[in-house]
Amino acid sequence: PGLCTSERSGVHGAAAHGTLSRFAAMGGVLGCLPSARERERSPCLRAPNASPACDVVVKIGGSACTKKAVFETLNEEALNASAKQLGALMRDGITMAVIHGAGSFGHQQAREFGVSKGTGGEGPPVYPLTQRLLEGAAKTRLSVTTLNKHVVTALIGEGLPAITISPCPFVGTEKKKLLGGRLPQGAADGVVELLKRGMVPVVHGDVVLDEAQGLAILSGDVWMVEFCRELGARHAVFLTDVDGVFTAPPTEPGAELVREILVDPETGELELTGVSMNCASHDVTGGLKAKLESAAEVLLQAPSVQCVFIVHAGSDAAAEALRGKIPERGTTLRRRPASKAS
Repeated sequence: PGLCTSERSGVHGAAAHGTLSRFAAMGGVLGCLPSARERERSPCLRAPNASPACDVVVKIGGSACTKKAVFETLNEEALNASAKQLGALMRDGITMAVIHGAGSFGHQQAREFGVSKGTGGEGPPVYPLTQRLLEGAAKTRLSVTTLNKHVVTALIGEGLPAITISPCPFVGTEKKKLLGGRLPQGAADGVVELLKRGMVPVVHGDVVLDEAQGLAILSGDVWMVEFCRELGARHAVFLTDVDGVFTAPPTEPGAELVREILVDPETGELELTGVSMNCASHDVTGGLKAKLESAAEVLLQAPSVQCVFIVHAGSDAAAEALRGKIPERGTTLRRRPASKAS
């Protein structure tokens, strides 16, 4: 069996401990996450003893706000359920920052026009960019900002003072990686100021300016890592359309929910507990690998974060996870405890 992402993306992969240990390098799929060496020279912008700017960072996955198999179509039921839970969270005095995936918005345009590749990185980009690349960037951005309007509308409808932060053109990349391996100081400070005033910052994946290839795509999963690190969040939650990470597609007989994944705080190596892994044989790829890399990277880079949860949007488990409680049904990632000397 292969681990199945908690989003129904149709991408499955191996759950073998040996395979997952390859995540130690991090950022291979996302491309925007800093390497271990870059982490050493990219400290958190917030002082270690600073008060947290928010309690929880929430990622509303693409499957929790859109119907991923249907072009530019909302999943209104899931989005409204998530918005309702976040509204209740705020009324309980819990502060948050929100990221949302693109789902069926943006991806098709980005793929059709090759926006993520930009000019290809073969030598410095030539400006102005080609008409086709410019068209692709404009259409991709129109699509993701259209979805963002729907997400923010749902949040405001539940009483959240949601304010969109669009990365372009204020957050840039070089060869698809954040410049300097982290958010610009102004961007991080701006998010903190929104939170200080009681607002709820909402960010989305976006077309961004890339110094090496003209344009690139900055994933929402990268924002998950950056927000957790820079805002001093206590926990992080991925809201999706099934209960968590499984050993096989959830609809298959014998599929097991992976309740806990331990992350080595030094290497990022992942260890699954309580699940038989002896049948797994192929690599984790695509959406699941990116999600697990992002979740593990949160624990590597954000010392304030105690747990990362992957749960079903709108469920009782989501309500628990959003408050920092281990959910009855979901996947929890936490740091592997240090071995005691014998």
